[in-house]
Amino acid sequence: MKKVLLSLAVMAALAACDKNDSIIDDMPMADVDLKSTTESVVTTEAALDDVAEAAEFEVDLFTGTDEAAEVAMAVEGDASLKAGGDQTRNRFRERYKLGVCPSILIEKEEGGWPRTITLDYGDGIELANGRIIAGVIVIVQTDSRLVNGATRTITFQDFSVDGVGISGTIVKTFLIDEMKVTIVRDLTFTLEDGTTIDRYAEYERVWSAGMATPFDPTDDVFEITGNVECVDSDGNSYRREITNRLIKKGGCRWIVAGEVALYKNGVQFATINYGDGECDNIATMTTAEGSEQFVIGKWKRERRQERNQNQNGQ
Repeated sequence: MKKVLLSLAVMAALAACDKNDSIIDDMPMADVDLKSTTESVVTTEAALDDVAEAAEFEVDLFTGTDEAAEVAMAVEGDASLKAGGDQTRNRFRERYKLGVCPSILIEKEEGGWPRTITLDYGDGIELANGRIIAGVIVIVQTDSRLVNGATRTITFQDFSVDGVGISGTIVKTFLIDEMKVTIVRDLTFTLEDGTTIDRYAEYERVWSAGMATPFDPTDDVFEITGNVECVDSDGNSYRREITNRLIKKGGCRWIVAGEVALYKNGVQFATINYGDGECDNIATMTTAEGSEQFVIGKWKRERRQERNQNQNGQ
């Protein structure tokens, strides 16, 4: 009798599922158990991904071709950076305010490979877009980027972007036949209030436009897929998955399109939508409390208990 009742219950449940598929699809995000507010986690996560992209763009700028760093070193400090010049010089003038770029050191073995490139931004160099980069990036290249399987191992020393500290490594592997780069980021970010966030990311980045002009990053378009495991010092752990490939344009500081989902223990609690291609710093977050736009790069670290106390007037 129990088996019969169980079977009837299962059949009823399946019928209900068939009838209510659209209702299930429209269910809101879950309100999962986080130590910080969901808004705090989401906005910080978007800001850190933006910071990581900025750091990685610096690496791409000086390793976009095998000669890029040597060309940059040859014109480093040249007044023509401020006054104009050829296409190569212009790209540095346009990237850095007043044409002041980082100090560059290149060390290489006989035959040219492997080689190490050190970029030293000192106490801070301002980009044309107002962003401040400080500290040192060290890039170890095993071979030409045109060699299938060549890698770039990137480490950071006393490095920061807009006051957010970055330590750890990034390993990029070039798969030439597929015009694809696999990226593993094992990084720790330190916010100005001392909060730390460990992020382990595995990405694939496909170069879909701009290949014909390697010295001009402004026409580049990259399509990014992958995921990130995150743990912060407030006691939050969560996973970020790209559910709709992200689009990054070389001429824009921000991700311009795509969507990511955030999960805790397999339960989705938020999405971040980056828009439909327009270059701006506005994204839309959807949580259990609804949808709202926010500015990438601005976050508020707030614990749930503190917010509840503030709302209750305590």
